[in-house]
Amino acid sequence: LDMSVAHQRFSASKLYGRDSHVKELTDICRRTRSVSSPEVVLVIGCSGSGKTSLVRAVMMPLLGDGFTFISGKFDQLQHAQPLTAIISAFDRYFDEVSGSGAECIDVTKNAILE
Repeated sequence: LDMSVAHQRFSASKLYGRDSHVKELTDICRRTRSVSSPEVVLVIGCSGSGKTSLVRAVMMPLLGDGFTFISGKFDQLQHAQPLTAIISAFDRYFDEVSGSGAECIDVTKNAILE
């Protein structure tokens, strides 16, 4: 029995064993841009399963390509208000847009109206 694996250090910033998921989400994002059809992706899983890390692994490289991401987390204590994750995600996004100046506001407004 080789015990050397037990003593290896793994980087907390690297995502292990999720290459197919990263590729699938990246492909969805790129497809959305090429066909101009918005898509919503819901990433679900048990607490601690790496959902946030997975989304960050996809998001970080695409931000440089002009993609915009919004995200929210479902709070089990807010189950009386089931859309709180979506509402908080859009609240944060529109706060960011409103603080970015008139041009950004106009671009966002026009994109929504399209």
